[in-house]
Amino acid sequence: MTTTISTADGEKVMEDKAYIEAAALLQILEISLKRGEVLRWLKNTSERLTNAAISESASSNMIHRLIKIIQEEFAAKKKIENSASSNLPAHAPSRLDSTELGIVDFTEEVPDLRSDILNAILDLSAELESSGENIAEDAEKHIHQQDVILTVGKSRTVEKFLVKAKAKKRRFEVIVATCGPFYTGREMAAQLKNRYKIPVTLMEDTGVFSVMSRVSKVIIGTHTILANGGLKAIAGCHPILLAAKHYNVPVLVLAPIYKLSPDYPSSNNVKIANRFVSPENLVKYEDLQVMNNAHVYATVFDYVPPELITLFIFNM
Repeated sequence: MTTTISTADGEKVMEDKAYIEAAALLQILEISLKRGEVLRWLKNTSERLTNAAISESASSNMIHRLIKIIQEEFAAKKKIENSASSNLPAHAPSRLDSTELGIVDFTEEVPDLRSDILNAILDLSAELESSGENIAEDAEKHIHQQDVILTVGKSRTVEKFLVKAKAKKRRFEVIVATCGPFYTGREMAAQLKNRYKIPVTLMEDTGVFSVMSRVSKVIIGTHTILANGGLKAIAGCHPILLAAKHYNVPVLVLAPIYKLSPDYPSSNNVKIANRFVSPENLVKYEDLQVMNNAHVYATVFDYVPPELITLFIFNM
């Protein structure tokens, strides 16, 4: 599952990677379900996906959600079936607690379970498709007239959020931090300015502290939200959010719920694991001879502790 990509392609791939993985997973699940192999497929695939791409969590998170849905649907149908056989009132609870799930034998055959699970997969697919638009619906509640918004790198969720605010006649300015090693902030700034006519200032990450005092709020996307409320976000986020905390600037994190992870930063199966890419954008070719004995590391992610975050905005 490891893919080698050029730096030029990397900017676009990094932007949509989590979304593409989650969408592709749901398509495979739908095919597997129609073949009657979904439970076996889920059990065999979950661990393989985690081991194959330890720094990615979207696919694993989606599998965990689907397993939970299958368990609840199965337990609810068994409860209705048992109630009917004992002449008790039949009702399907929307949620079952862990003690009820723990005593269910999931190897038993349940009629019509397949269609219910297929419907759940279709619902997840629809949720995935509309997640950005649903988050953007809250834009006018959080972006006000004459706000100065700072964002980091390129996030299509943040882009939709800002564009929605512009459509609601909000007048605001955006400061975009470039963020190495892919410098996706350049593409974000160009898109906002040229296509949507939003006033934009593009700057290097290292200069953010000097302008933070006039920023109204920081709005960012993230790769993963960990169980402790911390983030695995694009490299450069941590020092920027430290600057925001210093100036008491609120930090808003936009994220669809498939980015919620059950892992802690200190988990043994550390999905917070960073990824290293070519430093070709960080070091000029002509400087290589001077830096012959230097080791240059280009990391993709930062860990951001939960105390630096003011508010999460989800699609549900």
